[in-house]
Amino acid sequence: MARRMSRRRFMVLATNVAGAGITLLIAAPIVGEVLQPIFTRRAHPWVRVGDITQVPVGLPTAYVVQMPTTQAWKVPPVARIVYVVKLNVGSAVQVLPLSNVCTHMQCDVHWDQNLQQFLCPCHGGLYSITGVNVGGPPPRPLFRYRHKLVGETLYVRDQLTEA
Repeated sequence: MARRMSRRRFMVLATNVAGAGITLLIAAPIVGEVLQPIFTRRAHPWVRVGDITQVPVGLPTAYVVQMPTTQAWKVPPVARIVYVVKLNVGSAVQVLPLSNVCTHMQCDVHWDQNLQQFLCPCHGGLYSITGVNVGGPPPRPLFRYRHKLVGETLYVRDQLTEA
């Protein structure tokens, strides 16, 4: 035998359903706004490094670049150092934009003029002028930035590849 629903029980149930509906209407855009960056692909824009006509062949030159982050949420650009290396390869000049971050413990490397190598001061890691690890604990070569030349102006992307 079916029980009849009392007026009081019906009103409580109707109020709960209406409250749940309003909560969903309010919460859906908020949840969508919070989760949307996770599913959005961020573009990797080309960032201008600068004119490289003054970079001597065989001498790495450091440029400070404001690199946009590729995280899902908007974060201000981060200052990165890009070492630009020009090398003679046959009759052409090859340009290598190298990261200054050691592949061992992510310390900043610098070009040591006396050693003619990149040196990591944290644990003594050494890299050749092309970024290949030649001594110390680094497990991999320095990373290279994807790059393009427009005339003599160098552009890089924050998509790193191994040397």
